[in-house]
Amino acid sequence: MAVRHVAIVSERDDLHAAVVREGLRRSGVGCDLIEADGICGHDGLTWSDDTSTLPTADGGRIDVREIGAVWWRRPVMHQLVPQGTGEAEADLVDNDCRNALLGVLLNDFSGTWISHPHATSTAENKLVQLRAARSAGFQVPLTLISQDPAEIRKFCASLNARGREVIVKTVRGCSTRPLLTRRVTDAHLAADQSMRMTPAIYQECVPGTRHIRALCLGSGSGSGSGSGSGSGFDVHAVEIESDELDWRCNLRGLVSGITRPTTVDEATAARMTDTLERLHLAMGVVDLKLDPSGCPVWLEVNPQGQFLFMEALSGKDFTGPFVEFLSRQVR
Repeated sequence: MAVRHVAIVSERDDLHAAVVREGLRRSGVGCDLIEADGICGHDGLTWSDDTSTLPTADGGRIDVREIGAVWWRRPVMHQLVPQGTGEAEADLVDNDCRNALLGVLLNDFSGTWISHPHATSTAENKLVQLRAARSAGFQVPLTLISQDPAEIRKFCASLNARGREVIVKTVRGCSTRPLLTRRVTDAHLAADQSMRMTPAIYQECVPGTRHIRALCLGSGSGSGSGSGSGSGFDVHAVEIESDELDWRCNLRGLVSGITRPTTVDEATAARMTDTLERLHLAMGVVDLKLDPSGCPVWLEVNPQGQFLFMEALSGKDFTGPFVEFLSRQVR
């Protein structure tokens, strides 16, 4: 029985999944796409002592025990339910499909996770990231995560007294309406009810216009297992020149020349490796900002960050190294 090399778990119409699947197939590596939001209405999920299958995007099904590696790319779990489905019914479908999909994989998949769902979920937590990055030796902005107006005002006043601005951003955010990083204003600090609604991240603003975005890929087979093998990460980076506090608000302005290929020094690469290994990740997309002295300051890591736009804007190949990385996990 032929082994299916790679399975990509993502949402329907995910461009990254489609491009990487095509790249794998062109290189002779088998690949199937499992649409995490398309379990509802499909007859491909079956699990018992003798059977372990999941549906594929092409209408077929895959034996989980034959998968060599799973790219846990974008496992969006809100199902594409039929029109007219009630709220309670949709919630039931979401919960049952999510747990069945994950349970089948956790039970019977024995290959390499890119990255393990538990590690991915933990690493997405900004508080956990900050502690890991600081422990790895990164310079990290002074940070307060709070919903206490008095603590927030005290933190901001302390930084302002040293001539430093303060920014605010979400702890997790939401997928339906992404919220960008903003500077804290007097109006923010006067809105006690708003501050009490939910904890937010308050940080010193790192001055400068130079940003680094790096795709970090584990250089050893079986990376992301949490073994702490110290195999290192291959780093593929671009530098983004932007006056925007949050450059994501103006992606159309990041043209060639403003977004350009770059390299990171050995010390920074080693800190990235240390951070991702502490988070038990097989890969990650790291965001740094260079302060006026050129020192890289940690911002965040996205365990499954976007990288195709980096390729389009900089002319640097990211798809090829990523396809090669996935291929290594199953050979």
